[in-house]
Amino acid sequence: MAGKSTIRYLMLSLLLTFLLVLQAREKKDNNNASLTYFIQKEKSFGADTIALREFLTPLRQRALKGDVVKQKAVYYALMGRGTSRKIGQINTISTAYYEKASDLATQFEDEALGLWVQIELANYYYRFNLLEQSLPYFMTASFKIDDIPYDDQINPDESYRSLGFFFCTIGEYKDAIHCLKEAAFLAPDSSEMKTSILDNLALCHLHEKDTTVALAYLNDAKAMALQIDAKARLARVNGMLAMVSLGQGELDSALHYVDQDVMLSEESGDKTNQQYAEFIKAKVLMAKGDMHAAELLLDELGEELKSNPSKTDFLIEVEQLRLKIAEHKRDSEMELAIRRNLGMLKDSSIYGEDAQVIQRARVLAAKERYLNEASITNLKVQQGRFARNMYIVVLVLGIGILIISYIDFRRKMFARHHRYEKKVLAYRLEKTLLDQKLEQAHKTLADHLRFLTDKNRQIESLQREIVRINKSTLAEIEEKNGKLKQLLQSHILKEDGWQNFKMTFDEAYPNYYNQLKKGIPELTENNIRFIMLQKLGLTAAETANVLGISLEAIKKNKQRLKQKLGDKYEEVMEII
Repeated sequence: MAGKSTIRYLMLSLLLTFLLVLQAREKKDNNNASLTYFIQKEKSFGADTIALREFLTPLRQRALKGDVVKQKAVYYALMGRGTSRKIGQINTISTAYYEKASDLATQFEDEALGLWVQIELANYYYRFNLLEQSLPYFMTASFKIDDIPYDDQINPDESYRSLGFFFCTIGEYKDAIHCLKEAAFLAPDSSEMKTSILDNLALCHLHEKDTTVALAYLNDAKAMALQIDAKARLARVNGMLAMVSLGQGELDSALHYVDQDVMLSEESGDKTNQQYAEFIKAKVLMAKGDMHAAELLLDELGEELKSNPSKTDFLIEVEQLRLKIAEHKRDSEMELAIRRNLGMLKDSSIYGEDAQVIQRARVLAAKERYLNEASITNLKVQQGRFARNMYIVVLVLGIGILIISYIDFRRKMFARHHRYEKKVLAYRLEKTLLDQKLEQAHKTLADHLRFLTDKNRQIESLQREIVRINKSTLAEIEEKNGKLKQLLQSHILKEDGWQNFKMTFDEAYPNYYNQLKKGIPELTENNIRFIMLQKLGLTAAETANVLGISLEAIKKNKQRLKQKLGDKYEEVMEII
């Protein structure tokens, strides 16, 4: 009897728990639906932040039957979004709104809310091309989003789409495709959002050289854009189809698609897309051999772009295409004028810097993204089994223990790998920034000397870190991956680095290199490099680091040089 009473008690407790969970789920779904309504309507207010604030008032005044802190976090994030759209750049007002939203999300300890706020912050910087600032927020969100059920998330379709767009921008196309597929699954059918997701999926597959799949997505996007009469989106799809046809050498099809792109862009009032479509059309005309028509189109496009300083990079691309036409025509006067104009445009713009920022962000993202998809899938399967068998108490307890043990094991493994990857990433970023600093400097000898000094500091720091890691629990990871040792080797000056250094050295000390070669012909190239570094005042240890050899090897080099030169050794030392 006692046994039956115990079982009955357990069953009633389980039933009560299930009902409470069901009630909480229904409440959360209703609250999320209300928040989604405000989030989607926010876009319609444009730059009118006063009307937006009035519209969002219920989120601040407890007018909804939901969590007040959560509603306030959404309110501040949407106000941040609206004010940034009105001001048109990063600003202190929007930043303050976003910080309040972030603080509230942290205080509320809701993973779904925290995820949404992270993506809103990321989009804030991404909209203004500040990829480096947006990267930490996108990466944090990417680690969390697959672990949070769709039903718990706030606007999951837009969240996945934002992540997909970001990864596509920085060149992580496999991650972008994963996120965009999730977004396509969640997005409403026959909607502008789903059309944009499909054509971006096509773009990612084109970058992955998977033209067949890309064309399938483009055709789906085109059909959907026609169905909902989204002319601007249809124009972009036709533009992409034109580029595919051009790449495949189907010039008549390319011309047809690009003409559709121009016409639809003009009808929808999308001047920017129209200009880019005309640029593609000029490429098609050039491929067809109609240089005159292409030249007229580019001349007209160039005149339009001259009045807009923000499109200087695009104007440079137009001028480069015009240069090809001039070279084809063998018009030296036209070619000279275009080259002069290109020089002035590049001097007056930040041309090329965006590519460097994207490249740096791509490196950071690649190093951060190391989650094992197989492990995540396995965890989801286990969680699914737990949910399906939750009515059987013994099985629930057994699965619960297994999951807790697994998570604890994975957490420990993840923490070790995370610490290691953070160290590698920090040293690689420091090296990247140092290389970029030299690239962007005037490249004087003083710049090179500072570069070599900073490089030596990094090498010594990296050597100490390798010693520390080899004595820690991370030794096995470093032994297996060897990333820090590879990074240490990458600090050694390669041949191209030596050539750049030599050019700068010759500017500071004209004919020094040639005089050494002619005056002491027995000197090898390695001897001269050693002498040049000594002339800059580098210590033996610093010289060893730059050359990638040991301190003992430096001493031997000095001895061999002395033996080789004999009496001339003192002459060389006096020159230094």
